Amino acid sequence: MNAFSPIQVPLIQTAGAYPDISNDDYHGREICPAPSISSTGLKKLVGAIGLQTKGATPRHYWEGSALNPNRRPQEKTDALRLGSAFHDALLLPELWQDRNVYHVTPEGFSRSKTKAMASEIADADAAEAAGCVIITADERDQIDAMVAAMRANPLVNAVLSDGEAETTLAWQDKETGVWLRARPDWMPKRKHIGINVKTTTDASHSGFQSDVTKYRYAMSAALELDGIEAVFGSRPGNYLHPTIEKPAKGAWQAGDYMPVALWELPADDIEYGRAMNRRAIRIFADCLSADRWPGYADEPAMCGISPWMRKSIDMAFEGEAA
Repeated sequence: MNAFSPIQVPLIQTAGAYPDISNDDYHGREICPAPSISSTGLKKLVGAIGLQTKGATPRHYWEGSALNPNRRPQEKTDALRLGSAFHDALLLPELWQDRNVYHVTPEGFSRSKTKAMASEIADADAAEAAGCVIITADERDQIDAMVAAMRANPLVNAVLSDGEAETTLAWQDKETGVWLRARPDWMPKRKHIGINVKTTTDASHSGFQSDVTKYRYAMSAALELDGIEAVFGSRPGNYLHPTIEKPAKGAWQAGDYMPVALWELPADDIEYGRAMNRRAIRIFADCLSADRWPGYADEPAMCGISPWMRKSIDMAFEGEAA
């Protein structure tokens, strides 16, 4: 594996809060003076601590990181495109309104209408070539409706007021010395709560609980709270997820109800997240030191019947014996 060799001058030289680092720079390059890792990367490493899932190993992390000189650019999926647009519309409205950033195609736009919409197609092509994010008129209307639904909830509106969006935090881990970074969706000026806005297909308790578990939100929350404490000297006491249930693709119509929920992450769960982060940070430091990034099972490792199947078999045998 190649050792860290930044092509660009790091945007960050000392620990602190940086409000002007773009989302593309944060996710697309190394911004710290030495290899750094965020919660997205830490989640890739938890496979090495007995929580292995598809795509979660040190090697998977390395392949997609700035350490890999030949890494592929991140695929711009519809989910990422619309998720980023919604966050900007909600938290950075001036960016959402900037037509040098977002280009909205007109109602009924279709690239197949090469003659009837020749001018509109040319405008969209020029905007895309200039780096704009292309949004359809229907997508714009749905995003605006989602923002309106969030702002119509008095408590959600309150926690998303009087603060700063998308500030990058960078600091060094005291135990290992590696650089850590986080990018809270929103930081109130008082820094009394942590906040991460979420969209979901199911905002109910059971639905969002599934998201918290599957996407390891506790790890993200714990790292953000640690970052706020490291940079500002005090730790928020609570962590909230203002959440909106997004409609299925093509199912939304103007005026449809959009459920909004304000879920708080339990303190015990955040401590679980901190514990997993701690293990993952140590693995990151060890991998950097050894320049070795193992995959699923580089050496022989046990893999047999799952625990739940063993239990089912035992219960069947016990039933037969009875």
